[in-house]
Amino acid sequence: GGHPRPQAGPINSVTLEGHESNVRCVAMQGGLVVSGGGPDVRVWDSKTGGQTGTLKGHQHYISSLDFDAERRLITGSWDKTVRVWKVEEDGGNSDALLVLKEHTSSILSLQRLSDRLVTGSLGGEVFVWNLIAEKCTMKLPTQGNAVNAVAWDRTMILAATDMDIQVMDSSTGRKTETLRGHADVVTCLCLSMPYLITGSRDNTVKVWSMRTWRCVRTISAPGVRSLAVHGENLMVGTDSGELQYWAVRAHTPV
Repeated sequence: GGHPRPQAGPINSVTLEGHESNVRCVAMQGGLVVSGGGPDVRVWDSKTGGQTGTLKGHQHYISSLDFDAERRLITGSWDKTVRVWKVEEDGGNSDALLVLKEHTSSILSLQRLSDRLVTGSLGGEVFVWNLIAEKCTMKLPTQGNAVNAVAWDRTMILAATDMDIQVMDSSTGRKTETLRGHADVVTCLCLSMPYLITGSRDNTVKVWSMRTWRCVRTISAPGVRSLAVHGENLMVGTDSGELQYWAVRAHTPV
């Protein structure tokens, strides 16, 4: 059986109000929350819910972001650029330290690994960047389909292109596997060694073995939009507005 359902009780919540369009990405470090909706990044105090700053520079919707413990923020946008910011300790306004401009179409996804970054675009590009050298070091075409999600570790890059997941060697860029099984667009990817977890508009989450590249589990969830893993627990955000919490080992919602 699964874990016992938590008892209902008061939930402490703070609503952060200020965005004028849908919020497409959000992250939290320390006491700061950063969120992207329109072309501006908004920075918030997580305890009070008050907005502390606005980071301006993008010319179109911010689609994706990465925020680390040193308060380095990386944002990707429909304006085809990546911007790197250093968020102030008090969350105040600041300018981008770096703008990366190689993409020829809107950026939909990104993920940082140390001082390297992988980005995916609407036109099917997957680019690898060296953030210290401030340049693109590898361009991986993915057959023209939009790259809705990317994930990677030190040896491989994974890109969600339409209904498939492409697996590529991170040093050579060569495609090594194509994972097929979803019946609609793959919207999100999450690595939890030794598994890859994928979510799709086909109302499923699939768990793949990274040793065999076979699907070892399929979980039903309506219109999957986002995934997060902590230990053996899986959070699934859906089109219906639900946030489902799964104990993966038990294969049951908590």
